[in-house]
Amino acid sequence: MSKITTLAGVCGWPIHHSLSPVLHNFWLKELGLGGAYVHFAVRPDEAVRAFKSLKRTSISGVNVTLPLKSLAYEAADEQTPDAIKLGVSNCLYKKDGKLIAHNTDLEGFAVPLIKAMGAKTLSQTPALIIGTGGAARAVIGALLALNVPEIRIIGRTDIKAEALVDIVNVPSFYALPWAKRDEAVAASGLIINATAGGMSGKPELDIDIHLAEKGSFVYDLIYTPRHTRLLREAKKAGCMTLGGLEMLIAQARPSFRLFYGHKAPELPDPKEMLFAALKAGQ
Repeated sequence: MSKITTLAGVCGWPIHHSLSPVLHNFWLKELGLGGAYVHFAVRPDEAVRAFKSLKRTSISGVNVTLPLKSLAYEAADEQTPDAIKLGVSNCLYKKDGKLIAHNTDLEGFAVPLIKAMGAKTLSQTPALIIGTGGAARAVIGALLALNVPEIRIIGRTDIKAEALVDIVNVPSFYALPWAKRDEAVAASGLIINATAGGMSGKPELDIDIHLAEKGSFVYDLIYTPRHTRLLREAKKAGCMTLGGLEMLIAQARPSFRLFYGHKAPELPDPKEMLFAALKAGQ
């Protein structure tokens, strides 16, 4: 039996649904590293104290999911530029006795998209973001960094979309009212679902993707179910598609490197293993 030399994990409330332990432990096994990655259930009212205590433990770092990302940011001694851009942290790690807040969602979102579309095409394609929560913030930051020429955002609460536009304050980024979502879909070559709409157990996303031009690209950040209705309908409409599992894997890679000091292996591809875990209820 190999000795566990490095311990890391994922924090949330609830957290049992997270696929992160399946993914990180898969990589650890592939590399033959004596580490482990586990779930940590952390109550929001105890999160700041719990995160600050990491410096007194042997845990190398943790990923952080909803609803704790802003609390992780607050608990840290320092924040990286990517965390500062978003104002939240999905990754805490220790360095020189300090707790560092980082955010890998920008990289996690962008890497699969660049691979699928290419940076040049992205710089020529108007985009539509559906959603105004934390995931949308990462998408906005990534699209601006990728020089997407025009970014529209819509959400069920128009005032939230307008507030994000005011914060970012870039001429190429603007909000459209939810009532004009059909118009927004029809005018965008890249459409991103950054909401929970269509996730297992949640209401479907109220968007008519058939209005998108043939050849448009639809990126759904949800990965449960594997093929959301949005992606199924987008394919029927002649669109190219990308699912949320690609982002899950891409955002985990930099965390793995920070926690274990090794780069996650590119092969074998963990997607089928992750879907099998989902199907089996983990």
